[in-house]
Amino acid sequence: MRSYLWIILALCVIAAPAVSADEAVSKPAFAVNAGLESFRWEEFSGGQRLLSETGPRLVVGITLDNLTQGNQANPYAAEAHAYLGVIDYDGQTQAGVSAKTDVNYFGVSAEVMGGLRLAGSLRMDLLGGLGVDTWTRDIQNGVTANGATALGYREDYFILYGKLGPGFLFQSEARQDYLQFGLKYPFYTYERAYLTDIGFDSDVELAPGKQLSGYAKWQMKWGRQADKPRFGLSFYYDSFRFSASASKTVSAAGALYRVHQPESRMDVLGARLEYYF
Repeated sequence: MRSYLWIILALCVIAAPAVSADEAVSKPAFAVNAGLESFRWEEFSGGQRLLSETGPRLVVGITLDNLTQGNQANPYAAEAHAYLGVIDYDGQTQAGVSAKTDVNYFGVSAEVMGGLRLAGSLRMDLLGGLGVDTWTRDIQNGVTANGATALGYREDYFILYGKLGPGFLFQSEARQDYLQFGLKYPFYTYERAYLTDIGFDSDVELAPGKQLSGYAKWQMKWGRQADKPRFGLSFYYDSFRFSASASKTVSAAGALYRVHQPESRMDVLGARLEYYF
């Protein structure tokens, strides 16, 4: 996963000059933020749920945006975040025996959104964006329903995605609000499962299937004058949808096995407190 951090850094660096061409009217707002997320990961096979992972994650990040500035013809936002958490795992072994354990999550993401502000009192925007999300899913050793040990292993994910949807600006003397929502599509997916951790002869690389999902964000900003620090609060929903990957063949103890990533669904509800400079 470390090699992908350079891609995220490059995306942030490229975004800065790319979006600054339209900021002649006013400078974009820079902010640091921190918050909590309610995270859910589920896997399915044949319509039956195989496992569910739920729990809180801590998230911290930085943003650069002018979405809440009403005098911009081309609004934009660029952001980068890191997140981590220890998540409850409620699933089953390959033999179908129920098992419980913990999953350690750590990941980083970066995203650039931009678009056109339409004329009219609604201050409606048409937004599109590109982003990258990469994380480690480290399943710990657990205990099955019959008391046996269930071995855990690690997975790394690397996802490139696009977003498309409208945005709406609401302004008053005391506060600026921005609402955006739309569709999200992972146009590149990569997963590496470290099966050598549980006795296989090699690890395996998989490509989870690509499906549409949704996103939404409500951003509020208030405080003193524009040249003074101010606070903000964001509530958001994010998600991924992956169909089952193609199967790969791996070996262990002289036998061959077919493995794949099942249909997977990720949902995140979160809130972040922001401090603008």
